[in-house]
Amino acid sequence: MKTNIELIENEMIKAAIDWLRSRLPENWEIDPTGRQIHAPRRGRANAAFDLKSPDGMFATVVVEAKKSFSPRDVDLLLGGLGRTLRDLAGNIPILVVSQWLSDGSRNRLRSEGINYIDLTGNSLLRLDNPAVFIETAGAFKDPYPLNRGKVRLQGPRAARVVRNLVDVRPPFGVRELAAASEMTPGYVSRLLTTLDTEALIERTGRGRVISVDIDGLIRRWASSYDIFRTNRTATYLAPLGASRTLGRIDSIRHRTAVTGSFAAARIAPVAGPALLVVYCDDPAVVAKELELIPTDEGANVALLEPFDPIVWERTSEEVGIRYVAPSQVAVDCLTGNGRMPAEGEAILQWLIKNEDLWRQPTLSSVSKEGTI
Repeated sequence: MKTNIELIENEMIKAAIDWLRSRLPENWEIDPTGRQIHAPRRGRANAAFDLKSPDGMFATVVVEAKKSFSPRDVDLLLGGLGRTLRDLAGNIPILVVSQWLSDGSRNRLRSEGINYIDLTGNSLLRLDNPAVFIETAGAFKDPYPLNRGKVRLQGPRAARVVRNLVDVRPPFGVRELAAASEMTPGYVSRLLTTLDTEALIERTGRGRVISVDIDGLIRRWASSYDIFRTNRTATYLAPLGASRTLGRIDSIRHRTAVTGSFAAARIAPVAGPALLVVYCDDPAVVAKELELIPTDEGANVALLEPFDPIVWERTSEEVGIRYVAPSQVAVDCLTGNGRMPAEGEAILQWLIKNEDLWRQPTLSSVSKEGTI
């Protein structure tokens, strides 16, 4: 008798092949392959089929089906069945089938030349002979419940942990990270499980974090964050202009920290900044001191009430003006408007190339607020 897992996998494979048939011309055929594919001790394929064109050309496609397929599973696939199939003559193409594939999983599969279909409609099928190219978009967010023991990477609590993971060099354990983030060890442990599954961090057998994918983790955070929506935002017109208003910030009596284009220009300039974005505790009071005019259109200043106190941590000061940490600038710009995303890309490149200039050596070396 087939197990429940096998039944689920078979149902997913049938659904994926039916979906594929509906998108190919009627005179194309998809049939079970008669080809013998052996992969002793290196992984077993769930299924394989021949895709045939009307002119008699066909390709054998091996199917790897799994209810949940994370970026980490891509590594496991490439180390087992995937390596075997690539070693075989003809470099047999692989099709991954799953209920839902995250953006990280899809990108990893795409970069490794592996095809995929999920049951929400995300797909990529590239074959050389016969020539086939199908790419469609399905659900961006997971429509299925989380597995027990995992949490989503969204919200202020996750942001605190992400900032510490990015800003500080590993290694460190769950309890150290929890204390630095002011979170419970249980929550941090579950979040690290999620990040490990998505191949955004590397851990030892005992769970200590030993490596962080800075670029991937910031991009993953950005997928559930929006600078102007996550933070309470008020927009204004500065009659003196954004640049001159920036120069006046050191004269006001309230806590502020500059982010966005003007913060990015200090690190990795792309173009002359036009919109001044500033975190502050009370936008209305700061606007009054800077003599700003509220407006919904043509704004050159945005004042943000922070979504979490994490924005005040690891700031730096220049000529009396405080700026948020480079990692915060990166996620803020990536999720902004206009040319801010391009500035975020430039910041990410700078972060990767200049770790020694901004990343802290240990969790104990970072302050809870202000300059390190």
